Amino acid sequence: MVAVAYVRDIDTSRAFYELLGFREQRSGKADTSAWLALYQGAQTVLLTSTRPPLAVPRLPLLFYFYFDDLDAVAGRLEAAGVAVSHMGHPPHALGGEVKLTDPDGNTVLLGQRERSPSQPPAADDEASPHFSLLKEAAALVEARGGTTATCQVNDTHAAPCEKKAEVKLADSAGDTAWACLAHADEILVTVPGAFIASQDGQGLAAFLSGRS
Repeated sequence: MVAVAYVRDIDTSRAFYELLGFREQRSGKADTSAWLALYQGAQTVLLTSTRPPLAVPRLPLLFYFYFDDLDAVAGRLEAAGVAVSHMGHPPHALGGEVKLTDPDGNTVLLGQRERSPSQPPAADDEASPHFSLLKEAAALVEARGGTTATCQVNDTHAAPCEKKAEVKLADSAGDTAWACLAHADEILVTVPGAFIASQDGQGLAAFLSGRS
């Protein structure tokens, strides 16, 4: 799979993604368009631009990249003047997670899956800001008798997660899933419109009926 992003200026975006370790693979240019394929290991990102520019809306998340040494990458970005926000150490990025924007204003998240021996210990729950809310939701589920379900989210290698489900998530399309805290945190970070759902199914209708 090749990820594609529309950009305003190929050269400006090239410089940004080179800070993330990507290098030019091939490129092309015409009177009204240009494209650039960048690679890092087995990963390829295709940047393309048109004249006049396409009206592409900004998304809450464009790319999520994992690195073996996040501190080195974040240091390189900050030295180049890129604003980097440190998001903590959520379960899916025990080595840390940072947030930044590309030259077109799209959000890019960088994570390190496992903590390196050289990294200092992180405070418990220096995780993503919503992780404490997930723990509160899981405690509420447990107080109501818990659930016998296992996590319904596969890992990144498509293997079933064998952990106990702790919270229920939903999205604006009406889809729901039970998940462990680690996968729930990952979903809330990466899926636009995802939220913690009520396990009793009463939802908004019960709330509104109580006000009538």
